[in-house]
Amino acid sequence: MSSFVEIPQPSRFRMGELFKDNNFTVPMYQRNYDWESDQIVDFWDDLVDLVEGNRNSHFFGQIVTFKNEDGRQEIIDGQQRLTTSPIFMAVIKDIATKMYQDNFAKDISLSDLDRGDKLRDIRNAVKKLIRGDHEGDQASLVVEQRSANNGELEDYFYALTHKASEALNETSKVAPIKKMRSTYTTIHKWIENDLKLKKTLGERIDRLDNIFNSFYDKFYIVMISAPSRIDAFTIFETLNSRGKDLEVSDIIKNHLMSLLNSDMDSANTQWQRIASAFNGDSHKISRFIRTYWAASHKVIQESKLYRAISQQITNSNDATVFLKDLDALVEIYTVLDSPVSPKSHYEFFKNKFITQHLDILNRMHVMLYYPIVMAMYYRGYHEDDILKAVNKILSVFVRHRTINNEGTNVLESGFSEVAQHIWNVDLNGIDDIINELNDKLLKSDDSIKANFSALSKEGGLKGPKKWTLVYLLSEIYSYLYDDFADNNLYTKVFDQDNYKLVHISSDDSLGDYKDYIGNWTILEKRLATSAEEDSSKLVDALNQSELKANNELFKSVEFGGWDPDQIRERQTDFAQNVVNQIW
Repeated sequence: MSSFVEIPQPSRFRMGELFKDNNFTVPMYQRNYDWESDQIVDFWDDLVDLVEGNRNSHFFGQIVTFKNEDGRQEIIDGQQRLTTSPIFMAVIKDIATKMYQDNFAKDISLSDLDRGDKLRDIRNAVKKLIRGDHEGDQASLVVEQRSANNGELEDYFYALTHKASEALNETSKVAPIKKMRSTYTTIHKWIENDLKLKKTLGERIDRLDNIFNSFYDKFYIVMISAPSRIDAFTIFETLNSRGKDLEVSDIIKNHLMSLLNSDMDSANTQWQRIASAFNGDSHKISRFIRTYWAASHKVIQESKLYRAISQQITNSNDATVFLKDLDALVEIYTVLDSPVSPKSHYEFFKNKFITQHLDILNRMHVMLYYPIVMAMYYRGYHEDDILKAVNKILSVFVRHRTINNEGTNVLESGFSEVAQHIWNVDLNGIDDIINELNDKLLKSDDSIKANFSALSKEGGLKGPKKWTLVYLLSEIYSYLYDDFADNNLYTKVFDQDNYKLVHISSDDSLGDYKDYIGNWTILEKRLATSAEEDSSKLVDALNQSELKANNELFKSVEFGGWDPDQIRERQTDFAQNVVNQIW
């Protein structure tokens, strides 16, 4: 943001003082908990350094807050560290409680009294910091207000820090819940393993006490409490606009909320609806926003996305339209990302040929075209037109990338430009879209014939390499031999996955020709298994195949074997007579 804000004098707190003297809230408009294993490793390593006496203190980072009307400190920046802290302290409390129950609860002698008291002291000290055990007693940290998502995150975080035995059985797929649970279990495992290195119970209790007190007394944070929420937002953006530690979507969200401060609840409801489509995964949200921007404005690197958006979205009206667009497009984006699962995605388009072609693109791991389909959907194009566009996109991609093996930068920028022309209504209907794709991006017949004649593909058992080669061969067989009549190519080849890629010859003497397209075929899996176990059975398998293409191959390999000349001849025939007719 451009406005100047005088940053308040920061305050330094040890972690014990921080939680003793403040009540914090991770507000509903903030990003979700997102610590990965690397951050947890760093946290633990820093703590162990203190425990071992290698350092006297550790700076745990900065936080930016705003004291709201309820008297709680809304966390504008630093929620990852503050959310991890009660999780860590809850682990300490739970381990201390279990050690006490296992060793002292039933019978404690005078000689063991001090040790038992130390475990109780650890447990009680954590409870005083976490708080919220009793009615009317507020927890020191509340994660997300109940109105944001019906309290799922708030309830889970409370359960994890107050009654972990229940929370750890939670099977939610929501990303922040999974990561909170992972943080707890990881820290719990590390502390237990650390304690096992001590020989006696007394040493283990002292070690646990040292671990807790090192965090309580020697971790410290610098806290900036802003005079208003707007000021807090501005400080946050100033400190984080380079996006090194945050996902781009988190900074963009903060920017939108600062512009929509007067209607934050409504804006946050929209954002949460968008985020829920990605289970709160900030990286996926960033990718979605980047695709939307490529469709409506310009394709841009993710690292520069926030800067571009903040320069364009400068007032509440802009922010409202931006959120409305995202809300309108999130469903079609998730369909493009996973066309056949769940069932609602499979049923999104009435025309199943669209779904089938999108699934083929998805299996080939093609995503660059998303902006075009999103722009057509946004402008209300008929499904018949969307199907025509997707067919042309397939042709463009196969020619450019699969056959000519050219880079993706030209395709990404080209698809984005076409999408922007659709978005801005510069193209009048599907014919204009097809013509622009042809003019800007479709490689010539001569180039694809030349490149296909020497095309080589590795194949594979799964993934994009497999599906790309399977797609090429099945389309060629369908066109040349009518092998998949009645539009059943997708059903048999992709949906039912009936076929397996097989080398016609696996002789090492073929050299580079082994992976030429002319040396590949697709064979029914029941036949492919026996042929792979015994290469002499391949000829019979080709003859038994239901595919006419394989029956023709049988005639070629039945007596004379298979050599580079035959591979080149077969591939050249494909290149000259088939490829430009399909793509």
